[in-house]
Amino acid sequence: MENASHPDTLARKIRERAPNIRPRIGIVLGSGLGQFAERLDNAVYVPYADLPGFPNVTVHGHEGTMVLGELFGVGVVCLQGRKHAYEGSSHDIVKTYIRTLKRLGCEYFFAISASGSLCENVGPGELMLIKDHINFQGTNPLVGPNDDEFGPRFFPLDDAYDRETRETLTGLAENLHISLHEGVYGAVMGPNYETAAEIKAFRMMGVDAVGMSTVPEVLVAVHCGMKVAVIAMITNFATGLATTSHSHKAVVEMASKSSEKVCVLLKQFIQTLA
Repeated sequence: MENASHPDTLARKIRERAPNIRPRIGIVLGSGLGQFAERLDNAVYVPYADLPGFPNVTVHGHEGTMVLGELFGVGVVCLQGRKHAYEGSSHDIVKTYIRTLKRLGCEYFFAISASGSLCENVGPGELMLIKDHINFQGTNPLVGPNDDEFGPRFFPLDDAYDRETRETLTGLAENLHISLHEGVYGAVMGPNYETAAEIKAFRMMGVDAVGMSTVPEVLVAVHCGMKVAVIAMITNFATGLATTSHSHKAVVEMASKSSEKVCVLLKQFIQTLA
């Protein structure tokens, strides 16, 4: 009996909805950035509810829809919303939606996430291109039996954030006069924001931005052979650097304000693939 939530099954189902779109790049859009998908040509919308194994999105700012379309003739698939470990999700959900992107033909995986800054010179509204990460979540979506169909049991992360892609994005940002910092991402479990002591420790370890997502997606994407890039939208200073308490509402609002720069940068990168 066919497994309805297997990436191969899901990819076939999605192709039936969008038979003329062959995506080369898959993008997970975090809090406040769902609007990028509205810029795609020939867009086809597929609710997560129609895709067994996809997230039941519960976080404000995450719409819960897959959008397939084109920009400059390049096939693009956007995921409006992701699943977070603090929601109690199983690892299978992250593996399902990332591997479905791979089965649809995506060569590139981009993750956009709202993040807190640990750098005094990188404030709210700025963008940070992630060059490496430290996983503080205490878990990994690839724990358990390995699926050799997608990747090897053991795999390296020395170029997890594809160097060539980062160089392209850096060059595009310079041409567009967009300030694009580079740094290390620290992934925490959440749902609470971090303590001042934790942030102090993270800074000593070399973390530049902190968030509650992204790294599980990166691990699965690298495992199945996609070229990965992550752009952190800085929405606030982390605890200890901030002068006010955090709120998710403020995070989403700041992410929305930063979204235009991200949209322009993504469009320019996609144009390089045309």
